Amino acid sequence: MSPIRALIVDDAPLARARLRRYLLQEPDIEIVGEAASGGEALRLIATLAPHLAFLDVQLPDFDGMEIVRRMTPRFNPVVIYLTARGDKAVEAFDAGALDYLTKPFTPDRFQRALNRARDQIRLRAGGPPAGKRAYLTRLAIKDGARTEVVSVDDIDYVDVAGHYLCIHVGRTVHLCRGALSDFEARLDPADFVRTHRSALVRLRRIRSLVARRNGDSDVFLEDGSKLLLSRTHAEEVRRRLDIAGL
Repeated sequence: MSPIRALIVDDAPLARARLRRYLLQEPDIEIVGEAASGGEALRLIATLAPHLAFLDVQLPDFDGMEIVRRMTPRFNPVVIYLTARGDKAVEAFDAGALDYLTKPFTPDRFQRALNRARDQIRLRAGGPPAGKRAYLTRLAIKDGARTEVVSVDDIDYVDVAGHYLCIHVGRTVHLCRGALSDFEARLDPADFVRTHRSALVRLRRIRSLVARRNGDSDVFLEDGSKLLLSRTHAEEVRRRLDIAGL
């Protein structure tokens, strides 16, 4: 695999220097740029197309979470947030972060976050994650005093509603908090595929694809559910289904 292209976004020069020092010790990482504001970060993401972005939560113009909201699907790097506040964790995951680092972070904590990013980037590229992994097999979903145990094998698809993941199992929908990218990283990539930035589908549940005029498509599942297949993810879905076109 080619080097992982990384972007550093932080308005504090010392914070950027520290992260740069850590990344320079990683032979598979290439630092392609640095930014001190949200506007500059968006420009560099669009022009440099990094695989990985370290985004400071607090920036002079707008925060790192707003950067993610303004990114286009075409330029959508794996995101690790940088924050001085540990209570930002839930908000960070809701905004689509793979992980977050509370400053000052230790080299060990940095390494764990980076390894998770490596795995996610390899999954996006269609390759296996580094080393052996124990993928998620069950979910414990709490609903008040009740806890539902859901087998991952029974999941048809997952989509997003506000701050929640909607886990679709037949006609039942389970809600849990979290980011779709984080949930995806815990699943066996042989079983699930992204059809949209907000939807993840079990491959063997896909029954048919119907093209739209704008280049998107509709994905119909075995139970009749219809989901959007965006142009961004169409090529990967075609490859995973081993079909020539949509």
